[in-house]
Amino acid sequence: MKEEQTESVRVALYVRVSTDDQVEKYGPELQKEALLGLIKSKGTLANGKPRFVLAGDEHIYFEEGISGTMPVDERPQFSRLKENILLASEDQKPFDLVAVYKIDRFARKLKILLDIIDFFEFHGIKFISANESIDTSTPFGKAILGIIGVIAELEIETTKMRTHDGREQAAKRGVIMGSSSVYGYDKDEEKRHKILEVEAKIVEMIFDLFVNEKKSAFQISKYLSELRIPTKGASAIINKKRKGQIKQKSSIYFWKEGAIREILHDEVYIGNVYYDKGERGKTFPKEQWKLSEFKSPAIIDRLTFEKAQSIFESSKHENKQTRSKHTYLLSGLLKCDACYDDEKDITGRICWTGDRREIKKGNGKFAYSYKCNRKNPAKHEHTCTTIPLPANEIENYIMGFCKKLIQNPLATYKHQVRLNSTKIAIKQLKKREEELLNAINGFVFQKERIREQHTLGLLSTEKMQEQFSDLDTRRIKLQTQFTEVQSQISENILSENYKETLELFSAKYKKNIPSVFENRLATHELIHQLIEEIVVYSRPIENADIIAGKRKKDQKIPFRLHIKLKLPQDILTDLTERFGAGKSPLSG
Repeated sequence: MKEEQTESVRVALYVRVSTDDQVEKYGPELQKEALLGLIKSKGTLANGKPRFVLAGDEHIYFEEGISGTMPVDERPQFSRLKENILLASEDQKPFDLVAVYKIDRFARKLKILLDIIDFFEFHGIKFISANESIDTSTPFGKAILGIIGVIAELEIETTKMRTHDGREQAAKRGVIMGSSSVYGYDKDEEKRHKILEVEAKIVEMIFDLFVNEKKSAFQISKYLSELRIPTKGASAIINKKRKGQIKQKSSIYFWKEGAIREILHDEVYIGNVYYDKGERGKTFPKEQWKLSEFKSPAIIDRLTFEKAQSIFESSKHENKQTRSKHTYLLSGLLKCDACYDDEKDITGRICWTGDRREIKKGNGKFAYSYKCNRKNPAKHEHTCTTIPLPANEIENYIMGFCKKLIQNPLATYKHQVRLNSTKIAIKQLKKREEELLNAINGFVFQKERIREQHTLGLLSTEKMQEQFSDLDTRRIKLQTQFTEVQSQISENILSENYKETLELFSAKYKKNIPSVFENRLATHELIHQLIEEIVVYSRPIENADIIAGKRKKDQKIPFRLHIKLKLPQDILTDLTERFGAGKSPLSG
């Protein structure tokens, strides 16, 4: 026979609210009033005492801003609830039962929920939910609790999936996630990137200092700090891109070298927007990022961006080569065309690096050469098959080129005459670039309309896939044109003034140059001041070719060089500083 209840059950209330939305739907006061109503609804005992009573105001536990997925020991108020149970003696429990408004107010993960129930049972505490009418004192009630816990966990996982899918679809349409946009941009009415001029000018300055003035990331950070340019975080608040206060502890004008490097590496400045770059604070490797089909307006032209990446790449190789006493005159300048894929290699062609091999083991004599950095199968899936170039031969050829350039710049420079793009007005190119950008971004919305037609049953799956394929083909063609126009805009800065400047350079400096070629380090500096890059073109080896060593399948041999000179103003500025030849002819 069941023992009749004679004493009131003392009830503690646990109220949890995680977000602003839940404050409106399941606010703390709403939950509290509902639970007090539950206590009152239990009526009275045979002896006239209330069946349930509130254990006391000190046992109403308000947990605000805490997720239901958070472990219970990380919740301040639940920790207090547990402590009150643990610190009480066996016969002096602070309460007999814990009441919640809904199961998911306690926990949204089944394991967390079961851990809570096990803890309560061990200490003789019962549990009740106002919404689900669950009583854990019965086996049935406990089983129902488990089922509801599974459903609650399924609900949150489903919500996560929907949220992720929604974010991915938004990212494909160019919608920028997060509280504020990247430095250089703000958000327009549709939450897509629009250029913020005050920041974009700083981005342009950073690339100009790095690419054209050859300043290091550290020097640029110091320069911006001296100019008292607000940092990225501070600028977001100042320009009302983000609400709140400036949180950085250091000066708002103190730029870190890392921030400069991030800007110089970020493809958003040439219009590329990536999403799904990581989760839970962990960033995925870049090859796992997803590239949005939607293009943001570019702040930096592609050629300048690629030059910046090339400088980073060259500096890595130069740092490696400083370990050797031998000075490789063309370190960082030689670039391989044989293994270059313009669609995959966004940072440009792979560098050739200096290599030395002992001619005969133990004799201390070495043969020096240059080889493509992609020849190492341990680092690259697809290795380059172009055979190395003897260092002495290629270096002598380039030194001869530089001497001729100094003696007769116009004759040497004929093959460098600008492409037809220089004859097109920059205004027309910019207009064409904008038209292509709008057309490329339009494909995203065209795909959405096609999906809608398929959902409504107006379009078969086969027809939808066919239209998608057609759109992708057209988009790739337009993207190719877009890239070409960007390159034309970039190269348009090299005009007829280039030839005039080289004439001035030759007249001003050629008498100071001969002695330079007698010193290997000075020669290295001069070559790097004159030349931007040297592209090595290769062809398959033919039977008539004579090469050292055993022939291998698919081998190629270098047969042509494309020498790209630096901007004339860079040449004049660098040589003025290095050789002290007086004021630059173009410096006013």
